[in-house]
Amino acid sequence: MPYLALNEVDDFLETNHEKFVVKEWTDVSMNLQEYLFASRLFSKAAGPDEMEGPYCSWRVQIANNETFEHIGLYADNKTKRSDLMTHGKMGWSVSAANYTYDIMEPEFSGSLTQIVDYMLVLEHSLYNAYFAGMERDMFGMGPTSPTQESPPPCSLLWWIQPYSTSHATDGGNGANVSSYVFATGSTSDFLGMDPYGFDSVGTGSIPRTTYANWRNRVGQYTVFSEDDAVDTIIDCVDQCNFKNAHSYPALTASRPNYELLTTRSVVKKARKLLQAGNDNIRNALDTWKIDAPMIRGCPLIRVPAWSNQDFGVARTDGIILGVDWSSFHYYSNSGRRMVKRPIFQGEGQRNVRWQYLDDSGQLVCYDSRRNFAVTSSVAITESN
Repeated sequence: MPYLALNEVDDFLETNHEKFVVKEWTDVSMNLQEYLFASRLFSKAAGPDEMEGPYCSWRVQIANNETFEHIGLYADNKTKRSDLMTHGKMGWSVSAANYTYDIMEPEFSGSLTQIVDYMLVLEHSLYNAYFAGMERDMFGMGPTSPTQESPPPCSLLWWIQPYSTSHATDGGNGANVSSYVFATGSTSDFLGMDPYGFDSVGTGSIPRTTYANWRNRVGQYTVFSEDDAVDTIIDCVDQCNFKNAHSYPALTASRPNYELLTTRSVVKKARKLLQAGNDNIRNALDTWKIDAPMIRGCPLIRVPAWSNQDFGVARTDGIILGVDWSSFHYYSNSGRRMVKRPIFQGEGQRNVRWQYLDDSGQLVCYDSRRNFAVTSSVAITESN
């Protein structure tokens, strides 16, 4: 097996680092067993969905021309024109991951096969870092203000806001407006307001205080029981017009557009309800083919990121997020999707080399009203 001289290492890596043959090894570096950003929002086979311009933007119809009327003989013609459209708009997030190596490391004094194997591990780690970072972004809280430096992309929970009686929905002074509180006897309503810190600009530049139909539905429960949590979720499923999973063929081959994303503890409580219940509960709560509990035919899917204390975004509110995946889309900034720059030498480090992966994208929700967030009024601690 040939060996490389030190002055040949750079030439070999520059020529061949993109052509390495993938070899198998066991990877125990990742905290989670499943990464939903990679499986639900990132499409490698279909190619990147790109959008040009300084902003990620889309059009939303916010009104109709109210011209319906009853008329009699020889009635005068009447019409009315309104501003029907507006634009949703979000800035692009920009992220980067990297690895470094020193060509004086022992691995580079070995055979070509040893060098290739070592570089494969570094390349694999680079993509692991990217997808782990994007998972935290997608299931974290999202941007904190319109002027945030280095903002992450908008997350599912940024778009689908949970219910909060302390949220600053009156323009920022912290007092909750009474019309945004559940009516007496109600546990759910379309009260998902703008994310905290975005009251002045709205959600995707569209203010929810002005446009009620841009709000997602919210719900709250105290106990995960048939009469409390399950009934509240069913109310949200009905009001958001979720379609149950049974209408989709080949359930084991592909996942439906409608899912209830939640934590490990909630899935366990749903299974216990099924075990303890009688046949009547199966009208509301049943089991999907992949052994996931279902509520009105919508599978209750555990989100590992919300259930793992070591990952950094574990939930304590017993979240059940009703997601219509067809209302979401992840766009890449044109020409900036997972761009790998040429390897370069570290400044003042003649033997150190850097490899960067730059990325820019944004998560867009086209219709907030098709999604909901149900949370517990009692804190629930998740355990690994």
